[in-house]
Amino acid sequence: MKDFPNLYVAQTDNKVIVFGSNLKDFVISLNSVAKNLKPYMFYYRLFKKIDYMGHVAEDGRKFYLQKVL
Repeated sequence: MKDFPNLYVAQTDNKVIVFGSNLKDFVISLNSVAKNLKPYMFYYRLFKKIDYMGHVAEDGRKFYLQKVL
């Protein structure tokens, strides 16, 4: 687990659709699936305070973003 200091996941409909150990790459990957994301720095600051948040895409799908590690 030392190789993964952080692990971020995004899920919708009880399925993990994007995961990553680097937040910046995670946000870039998620942006290809869920449009209208906020900038990387928004998630960086928010994940320092909390480890779970929701996001509603333009098409109405709900995504749940979580910092697992």
